[in-house]
Amino acid sequence: MSITPPESPVEVARIALKRLSERGLPPTPDNYAQFYNAIVTIKSPQTKAPEELQQAWQVLCQVDEAVGEASEAMQQLIETLDSERGAMLASLGQLKHARDAHAARRVSVEETHSTLADLLDRVITSTNSIHSTVSTSHSDLQSIRDSVRHIEQDLAFNRRMLEQDALTGTFNRQGLDHHLAREVKQALRSGNQLTAVIFDLDDFKQINDAHGHLVGDQVLVHMANLTRVVLRENDLLVRYGGEEFLILLSDTDVNGASYVIDRLRTVAGRTPFLHKGQRIEVSFSTGIAQLRPDENGRALLLRADEALYRAKHSGKSRTEIAPA
Repeated sequence: MSITPPESPVEVARIALKRLSERGLPPTPDNYAQFYNAIVTIKSPQTKAPEELQQAWQVLCQVDEAVGEASEAMQQLIETLDSERGAMLASLGQLKHARDAHAARRVSVEETHSTLADLLDRVITSTNSIHSTVSTSHSDLQSIRDSVRHIEQDLAFNRRMLEQDALTGTFNRQGLDHHLAREVKQALRSGNQLTAVIFDLDDFKQINDAHGHLVGDQVLVHMANLTRVVLRENDLLVRYGGEEFLILLSDTDVNGASYVIDRLRTVAGRTPFLHKGQRIEVSFSTGIAQLRPDENGRALLLRADEALYRAKHSGKSRTEIAPA
């Protein structure tokens, strides 16, 4: 298991300067700091609590133990079958020889009976040994199968935990990485639309400054819950950055995505966040991009991010759609 490390400061600085250059903005300290901080927020993965990572490692250790037990059980079964196969083949060869000798009257009837009884005892012993080993292996493998079934459940739970933003319960960037390539591949293969929506809470710093970061966190949870109200069950909601959220809408074009965002604005306007009886109005700016036939998921998100940038710098509480 590996956790993607955050971008290095040098790489972040390079991206920030490139963004400034692309937009024709002067590299003033204020402009540079704004882009640098935004990129750090977007590029750095969400951290997970040590106990959550420890749980994941424990499950992987259980997998290792189960594989080892299965390997030992199968190895013992193979060794027994191979050993008893040789003994049984030898006994059957001697049995054929005794039968031929009896038919040619080279030995007495009593000697033939004695030989047959001895050889049959050996075959029965080998058969019992094989049966016993198979029964034991069957029981062991059943136990291992049950353990693997529990491990599968634990792995699924741990994967969900590692892909989940601890604050809002949405997917984090690691969860996005896990699902994005699959969604893009499915859309391109089926010829269906896939649209990415990135929205950023306007003036969120002012909320933190006026009410404290704890209230700011509660506002983020509030917005995540409101967003879930307007989404379908199979839509993907991601906490993309500090106060940025991303939505992946399958089978949806830019018009459908705009409708979803309009609904979210309406719901957010009718359901303000209340703190000590005081309404905290929350608005957001949005960038929308629809997947092109010739691009990958990262290119799609980059175009949505650029559309968001235009929205935030043209009045806020606006929606901009990336060119098709």
